[in-house]
Formats: sequence, C-alpha cells, structure tokens
Amino acid sequence: MTFAQGRAEKMLTFADIPDPVETPEAIGDLSQEEEGILALCMQAFKQFENAWWVTAKAMANVNARRLYRRTHPTFEAFAQDVFNKSRPLAYEEMAAYPIGELLSARADKAFERDSNDPSARADTPVISKKAAGALNSITKDYGPEVSVAVHETIKDTTGKSVPIKTITGVVQQIPRKREKELTEAEITDLARELVAQQQSVKDSSGQQGEAEKTNGSSKKPALDALRAAVAELESAHGRLAPSKIKKALEEDPDSTAAILAAAKSAADKASKRAEAFLSE
Repeated sequence: MTFAQGRAEKMLTFADIPDPVETPEAIGDLSQEEEGILALCMQAFKQFENAWWVTAKAMANVNARRLYRRTHPTFEAFAQDVFNKSRPLAYEEMAAYPIGELLSARADKAFERDSNDPSARADTPVISKKAAGALNSITKDYGPEVSVAVHETIKDTTGKSVPIKTITGVVQQIPRKREKELTEAEITDLARELVAQQQSVKDSSGQQGEAEKTNGSSKKPALDALRAAVAELESAHGRLAPSKIKKALEEDPDSTAAILAAAKSAADKASKRAEAFLSE
C-alpha cells in the first residue's frame, strides 16, 4: 500500500500527533486537514515502530477520525492489514497509550536514531505495552495518572521490575469505579497491600521449599502444615476480588450468598481458633 508522503519529512515528536477526536459522522473523501493528519499518523507508524505508545496514539487518531476510510471499509480491516493486529488488541493498545506517554521521560522528544540502535535505547519506553494494557481498567475508570501511580507503587513495593502476572493479579482485585469509587490514595494503598499478600504467600512457599531442599525432608511437619494452611488462607482472600463476587451475584445471587456465608463461617472459625491459642 502506498501513502503519499509529499515533501521531505522532519523527525516527529510525540506532541506532533494531535489528540484523537471522535468523528463518527466522517464520510466520503478525506479533507485536506484529514489528509495531513493521516500522513502524520502513517509517518509515526514508520518512524516509531518500536515506540508502542506513539504508534498506539496514531492508531487512535485513525480510528476516532475514521481516517481508515481512505483505503479500508473499517478500522478492523485497517488494523489487520497495516499492523497485523486484531481489533481487540488494537483497542487495548490505544487505551494504554497515555500510560506510556506519562511514564516515558522522552515521550516528547524525536527519535534521532533508529530505536534498534543500542545507543538509542534510552529512548525506549519504561513500561511495556502488555504492562500498560494490564492497567487499562484503572486507566478507563480513573485516568492514566492513577494507573502510573499504581504501577510505581507495585514497583516500589517489590523493589524490582514488575511482572505482568503481578500487575494483573493486583488490578483484578481493585474494584471498578461503578462498584466502589476510591481515591488515588485508597487505590495505591490497596495495591500495596495486595502486593504484600502476594509476596507473603510466595515467601512462605519459598521458605518451605528451601527447608525441604536443605534437610531432605521437613523436621517440623506440624509447623510446615500450619504455614501452608495460612498461605492458602491468604491466597483465598486475594482471590475474593469484589469484581468477581459482583459477577457471581449477578449470575446466581442465592448460591453466591450461600458460598459467601460459608466463607465467612470458615474465616470466623479460623480467627477464633487462632485467638484461643494466642491468648493462652
């Protein structure tokens, strides 16, 4: 496919790409302004091939302004043909681009070298598109700034690069805004608590595994069994995400209520048993 390039192109910056504006009424041939925006987007696709957040913003423009109509009947066809991306994947990346913009200290600077060049690696984003995509529900509810705060909280709590699995596990347990609206401080506090719970379970499992490796077999089977039981309780608590409970209630209110009552009864028994021995 050939797109008219016109005169020699300058290196783009992130700010050169306009904000996507929904234009559902756009039909027919592209206007001169639309042709210019499409040319910028196509240049961005080429120039920022490895800067995913720039490409995603350009895709958002093509979709929102219906610029795809110049060559394709639908955005889905455009995304598949130009990027080999499915519609859901394209939408996930478009929703996530504001996070990449905020987290990249160099998002507003042109790539003066090819981004595959090792000397240009400082220009690469500090969050992967998969990680940003995992934060999309928070971005949609509270905006990219809160998603960035959650990402940084998880990173600070773990003290290392954040695995996608960790982000997903935390985000799934943060209630959607329609269920319970939280402040940014409440969200980050909850994220910190959830990460700590994940680490506690992991550390408990790791300590038990190391002890078994060192001793051949555990010399404290009762203690190990208790530790494993508590780890299971913590893990179960982590899986009782409000969003999952809400969906279960929508599917079958009576059965869900019975299950939750059983969970409360089991938790009460465990609590009373622990209190009885701790008070001795």
